[in-house]
Amino acid sequence: MYHRSVPRIGGLAALSGKQVAVFGAGMEGQAFARRVGPSCSELVVLDDLAGGRPASGGPGPRALGAAQEDLHVRSPAVLGERSFDFVVHTPGVSRYDDRLLEASRLGAVVTTPTALFMEDFSDRQVVAVTGSKGKTTTAMLAAACLRAHGLDVVIAGNIGRPVTELYDDDAHDVFVVELSSFQTAEVTTSPTVGVLTLLAPDHLDWHRGLENYYADKLRLFSHQRDLPVAVNGCCDEAVARSSELQGRVLYGSGGPVRLEGSRIIASELGPLDLRGFRLLGDHNLVNACGAITAGIMLTGEMPQRKQLEHELCTVTAPRSRLEPIGSVNGVSYIDDALASNPGGTIAAVSVFSGKQVALIVGGFDRGLDYEPLARAIEASLPRPVILFMGPAGEAIAAALDRISGKVRHEEVVSLEAAVEIASNLEGIEAVIFSPAAPTPRAEGTYLERSERFRQLFAAGQAAGSEGVGTTETRVL
Repeated sequence: MYHRSVPRIGGLAALSGKQVAVFGAGMEGQAFARRVGPSCSELVVLDDLAGGRPASGGPGPRALGAAQEDLHVRSPAVLGERSFDFVVHTPGVSRYDDRLLEASRLGAVVTTPTALFMEDFSDRQVVAVTGSKGKTTTAMLAAACLRAHGLDVVIAGNIGRPVTELYDDDAHDVFVVELSSFQTAEVTTSPTVGVLTLLAPDHLDWHRGLENYYADKLRLFSHQRDLPVAVNGCCDEAVARSSELQGRVLYGSGGPVRLEGSRIIASELGPLDLRGFRLLGDHNLVNACGAITAGIMLTGEMPQRKQLEHELCTVTAPRSRLEPIGSVNGVSYIDDALASNPGGTIAAVSVFSGKQVALIVGGFDRGLDYEPLARAIEASLPRPVILFMGPAGEAIAAALDRISGKVRHEEVVSLEAAVEIASNLEGIEAVIFSPAAPTPRAEGTYLERSERFRQLFAAGQAAGSEGVGTTETRVL
């Protein structure tokens, strides 16, 4: 178990009157800089795009735009030229970046907006959700479950709203924050309740290795010995790595909220009626088990059954996460662009087991093991037709070649080519864009690839479809 004693910094107040560098001029960095800037003796905003160097292992490129002028964005080279009291870096900058290490050697306290937020809100009700996948959906479901308890809830973090904004929006009973491993790596305090969805290899370039990745994830839970943490009992790695957490409660497999077949059993409430549940796949029912468990851990009681069932059935798929966007000539199109690791795509393959699908994969190769995905594809009947692109696509195809000669797979030069080929395959019931890899930097963010996929779908529909039908059921 990962335990490290790290002194608290003192929240935003510690930066008052100090020399502060904010490393990363994306949305989170800009929001943070504008909040703390007036109280600092000096504020410098740094970004690789200002210095002509690629970002170090984080999200894809972004335009500096107005931030370049408004915040006077400079090159990070300044970190090696002078000392700062604090260097606050955003998720796009790896904690293991040499420039942050140099800043530490020069005397700076290196931290993140998330770490400072967690300190400042340590006396509030905070439910923090992390894991290798399922974070966004579980956070949304957790907010729904807490509303079923009659609580006023707000969501922020990795889900898209910077936690810094909550300083001006703090009149809520509970704060649900979704945290990536980039955000948990620096925290100095734990939440009121934690949720660990899954553990599987990911972001190894940012964390400089698998053990660092797991350690940085689990650091979120390491600052309170008896912290209540809901852990996915269906994930062997999560169960093993969290075994020393004294306040751990398993969910999904065993525990007070578990999945039996395709039904959620919630302790004394018994089986829940979730016929209106809108999220695809049994893995999302497991996510709901985690959300219910977190609500029980926070409040100490079960919500009313009908209210819980109602709230869970109001949750729709997060943007680009197994999201049905419509159908053309009876073929469903599924946007799963957020599936940036093999585990996400394995879930997509599982959801459509029994359907003949075209699966579009590939992107930036983080050097992960794609054999589990290849085995899931090979075991699925009927087997998907795989259209692969980019270095990660080549690695997935190589894994398929090693274990199976039965899976049809074809290299494509672009997402546009993949959709065109998939749309003309005979007998296809669904076209799924689930890349199992991050978006290459030259193509922007996953949202930009998602938008391209949606535009290609819309163009196909406009060219002579029978109409678009949005699907809200769990199984297509």
